Amino acid sequence: MSEKVYDEFDDVAPEQTSLDMKPYLMLLRKKWKQILCWALCGALVGIIIGFSTPKTYTATAIVAPELATRSTLSSGLNSLASLAGVNINSMAIMDAMHPDLYPVVIRSSTFYLDLFDLPVSFTHADTLVNTDLYDYMANYTKSPWYAYVLGLPRMGINAVKGLFVKEDAFEASEGHDHIDSLRLTRQQERVINALSKSVKATVEKKTYVLSISVTLQDRVLAAQVANAVVDHLRQFVVAYRSEKAQENVAYYERIYEETHADYLAAQRAYAYYVDSHQGSTSQSAQVQRQHLQNEAQARYQIYYSTAQNLLAARAKVQQESPVLVVVQRAMAPFIGKPSKVKLAMLWFVLGALICIGWIWWKKG
Repeated sequence: MSEKVYDEFDDVAPEQTSLDMKPYLMLLRKKWKQILCWALCGALVGIIIGFSTPKTYTATAIVAPELATRSTLSSGLNSLASLAGVNINSMAIMDAMHPDLYPVVIRSSTFYLDLFDLPVSFTHADTLVNTDLYDYMANYTKSPWYAYVLGLPRMGINAVKGLFVKEDAFEASEGHDHIDSLRLTRQQERVINALSKSVKATVEKKTYVLSISVTLQDRVLAAQVANAVVDHLRQFVVAYRSEKAQENVAYYERIYEETHADYLAAQRAYAYYVDSHQGSTSQSAQVQRQHLQNEAQARYQIYYSTAQNLLAARAKVQQESPVLVVVQRAMAPFIGKPSKVKLAMLWFVLGALICIGWIWWKKG
C-alpha cells in the first residue's frame, strides 16, 4: 500500500491537527505526589484564612416604592380633559425623588450620620452590650490579622508625618458627641466608610423593587440595622414629598387660630351689646345691633372657610405622603461567610491547579 502524499494545497496532516494529551497526563501521573502536596498546602492556607477572617452575616430587606407623579392641572380640568379624550397624565411632572435615586440617598454621608445614634444590643465576650451603632462599628468590629499587616505601611507613613505635622485635636478626637457634617473626625470618617461597605442597596430596573442588604459580624444586629435603614429611608422620602404640604398646614393652622379668635371676639361683642341694650327701641341701637350681628356672621364665614382649608391641607399631606411597602423585612440569617470548608476546598483546588500549571510550564 502506497503512503499518501500531501501536496501544497493540503492544510496539515491529520496527526498534526489534534493535541495529544497523553504525554501531559502521563507527566501529571508521575508528579501526583507533588500535586497533592501543593493542594494540601493550598487547603492549609484556606483553613488559616477561614479561621483568621471574622464571620459576617447578611440580612436583606425588600421594599416596593411608590411611583409618584404630580399633575400640573386641577382635578376639574382633569375631568374635562378625560371627557374630551385627552390623557392629562402625560402632562404630569415626575417626582424628583425617583426610586432610582434611593441607593444614592442611602450611600450619602448624611444618611449614615443619622444612623450613628441607633440603639443596638449584642453579645460580646458572653456579655450583653447596649450601645449605639457608632460605638459598635468603631470599637466592637473585628479585623483579620492580614488587614493589620497590609495596613503597616500606611501606619508607618502616618507616624513619620506626625513627626513633622502637628495633629489637629478635633480630627484626632473620638466619639460622635459633636458632629460637624462639613468636617468629620478621622474616626467618624472611618465609621462612615465601614457603614458604606456594609450597607448595599440595589433597584430592579423594571419593577423598581429596592433590596437593602446589611452585612455585619452579628446576625441579629445585621437584621436590626437593615430594618432601621428602611425606616429611615421612609422618613426621608416622606419629609421630602410632604415638605410643601406641611408648610401649607402650618400656615392654615396659624390663620385658623387667628380667625377663630376674631370670631369669638365678634360673637362676645354682639352678645354683650344685646345684653346691655335690652328693651331699647331707638333706631341707632337697632342699627348697631344689626352691624354687630353681621360682623359676627362675617367672622364666622371666614373662620369656617379657614377650617375647611386646614382640613384640605391636612388631607393633602396624607395624599403627598409616599407609600413604601415593605415586601420582606430583614430577618437574622443563620449562615455566615466565609465558610471554612468551602475556603479549604477552593484553596485545595487552586493549589493543585497552580502546581499543574507550573509543571507544564517547566516542561515547555
